[in-house]
Amino acid sequence: MLEGLVHRKQDHARLEASPARDHLGPFATALLEKHYRHKTIVRYVFSADRLSRWLQRRGRTVQQLDEPAFAAYLHGLGRRRGGGRANGLLPTTAAGAHGFFAFLRQSGVIRAPILVPATEAEQWVASYDRYLEHAAGLSAGTRQCYRRHARLLIAQCFGGQPLDWTALTADSLAEFVRQTVANLKPWANRLPVTAVRAFIRFLVSSGAVRSGLEGAVPTVRQWKHASLPKALTPEEVQRVLSLCDSDTTVAVRDRAVLMLLARLGLRAGEVAALQIEHVRWSQGELLIVPGKSGRERLLPLSDEVGPALVAYLQRRPQSNDRHVFLCVWPPHRPLASSSVSAIASRYLRRAGLPTGHCSAHVLRHTVATQMVRQGVSFKQVADVLGHARLETTAIYAKLDLETLSRLALPFPGGVP
Repeated sequence: MLEGLVHRKQDHARLEASPARDHLGPFATALLEKHYRHKTIVRYVFSADRLSRWLQRRGRTVQQLDEPAFAAYLHGLGRRRGGGRANGLLPTTAAGAHGFFAFLRQSGVIRAPILVPATEAEQWVASYDRYLEHAAGLSAGTRQCYRRHARLLIAQCFGGQPLDWTALTADSLAEFVRQTVANLKPWANRLPVTAVRAFIRFLVSSGAVRSGLEGAVPTVRQWKHASLPKALTPEEVQRVLSLCDSDTTVAVRDRAVLMLLARLGLRAGEVAALQIEHVRWSQGELLIVPGKSGRERLLPLSDEVGPALVAYLQRRPQSNDRHVFLCVWPPHRPLASSSVSAIASRYLRRAGLPTGHCSAHVLRHTVATQMVRQGVSFKQVADVLGHARLETTAIYAKLDLETLSRLALPFPGGVP
C-alpha cells in the first residue's frame, strides 16, 4: 500500500524508515476501505509516522503506546486559539494520531485499557441515571445534564472522601446552588435547581437521605415568560434559504436541513436522527421519532420540504447507514446534532442576522410564532413542535401582537 501512496522519493524514504513501517500499510488500507480520500490517507499516515518517531525518541516502540503516553503526545502538540473552544483547538495532525491509535487497538497491536472498577460516586451516578430513564422517562440529553450536576454536587460536598449522605445538609445544598447559578444567565438558572432537586429525590427514594431534604434546595426567582422568544421575519427566513442556491452537494444538503428547521420547526437533534424509512413518500408524511419530549409525531411533507429532500437524496453519498443526513466527505458518518446546529448558525450569520439570532432554535421559534400569528390553536402548535405541555407553547402568545393589541387597555391620560 505504501508504494502507491506517495510519489516523492524523500516522502517514500521517510515512510520506509518509519518506526511504525509495518503498521502504516495496513493503516492506509483500513482508511481506504472506509472510503477516506487519498490526500486524507496521506495526511493520516504521516501523522502516524510522526507519533512513532516521538515514541522512538523516548525509547518506546509502537507496541508500548498507551493512554498516558498518547495523552502526553497530544499535549505536546499544543493548541491554537479559536473555534469557539475555551482550551483552543488541536492541530490537524492530531486527527491522524487519533485514527492511528484507534487502529492499533482494533488490530490488537496495543491492548485496550483495563477497566478500573467504578468509584462509589460513579456507581451512585449510574443508579441515578437509571432512575431518570425509567422512573422519570427523561431523554438522554437531559439525563446527561442532570448527571453532570450530580457529579458537581458530590465533588463539592465530599471531594475525594467516602460518601456519607447523612452529612448532606440543607446549608450545603443551598450553597452549591448559589455558587452554580452565580455565573449563569437568568434563563439558565432553573436547570441546576431542577437537577439537584431530582438528585435529592432519588437519594430519598433510595433511603440514603431523610425525606423532606429536597425541600431545602432553594428556588431561584425567575419571572415566568419574562422574555420574548427570538424569531425571524418571513423575509429574513427567505434570505437565509436563498443562500443555499448553488448546485454543490454541500449546498443541496444544507438547504434540506434548513427547510426542516425553518418550515417544520424540528429540533437539531430530530434532524440528525431522521432516517430513510422515516420519510413516508406515499403518504406525504415525515415520522419524527421520540426525542426530548418522548412523543412520536407525523408531520406533512410540504411543497418546499419534499423537493428539498428529494434533491439531496439524489446527491446523498452512497452508504449503508440509514440516517438521511451524512457528512459529504468520506467517511460518510451521520451528522451529529451539533453539526446540524452549526449549519444553521453558519447561514444565519451569512444572512447578516444579529449574533443572538444565529442558532437552529431560532428557526423553531420562528415556525411557532408564525403559526400563532396565523390563528393556529396552541394545541395544534404543540402537536407540530412536539411539546409535552401546553405551558411550553403558551410563551408564543406574547408574540401575537395583533390579537394582543385588541386586548390592550388605553393608557390613562392618553389620546382616546
